[in-house]
Amino acid sequence: MCRKLWFFSVLTLFGGHASSACQIALAYNSEPSPPYFIGEGYIGPSKPGAAVELLQLTAAQVGCTLKLIRVPNMRVLAEAQVGKHDGVFMYSYNAERATSFVYPTREGKPDSSRRITTLSYYLYKTKGSPVSWDGQHFSGINAPIGVNLGWSVGKDLLARGLQIEEAISTKQNFAKLRSGRIAAYATQDLAGDSEIADENITDVERLPIPLSSKDYFIMFNMPYYQQNHDRVEQFWTTLGTLRESTLPGILRKYASD
Repeated sequence: MCRKLWFFSVLTLFGGHASSACQIALAYNSEPSPPYFIGEGYIGPSKPGAAVELLQLTAAQVGCTLKLIRVPNMRVLAEAQVGKHDGVFMYSYNAERATSFVYPTREGKPDSSRRITTLSYYLYKTKGSPVSWDGQHFSGINAPIGVNLGWSVGKDLLARGLQIEEAISTKQNFAKLRSGRIAAYATQDLAGDSEIADENITDVERLPIPLSSKDYFIMFNMPYYQQNHDRVEQFWTTLGTLRESTLPGILRKYASD
């Protein structure tokens, strides 16, 4: 498939269990985040990513048809907010998103038991750089820190008084880091480590202490949730159960590549 495709949609049907009366349209980022979603701008038919497979299994379990759509990260939320998509994934909780979308909750707080997964953010720097992070304090930061456009870690860094510079992809941020345009790059370790391995990058290293660890969810726009309350709650609960029973096996399949 062409890497320049910004989006591609597939309709995944699950035999006689699915019904046209129950079609759930989910959007997610066209930027890859291995092993949870693979490729750029399209959905691979055999190995689309661990999160995609988990959601496909969940949809089958609740008897719905699942429609998956990939678009650039900033469009994912904007389009879902106006009702173009029913829900989006994978997103961590923040109060701003919660004004437009509904997360699985328990006693008014995000329900970790119904998450897709937990991911950690790390700092990447060029080897020999003075940049450091001891879990409490930064040092050696003499330029902005690179982040992916729209990712929540950017707001976390701003809240710590640091400057950030956004780029649309992991590849672009690594290029900026290696050219000295940014002091460090903050991203999920799965995405960062995969880029280093795929591109055989030898002059960049990941600092050992994570910046943060966050639960990641599927969230639905408010009108869809209000009109399909029971279905959405069942989807989240089934997702949590399947995550525990099947996600480890799915991840092993991707680790074997």
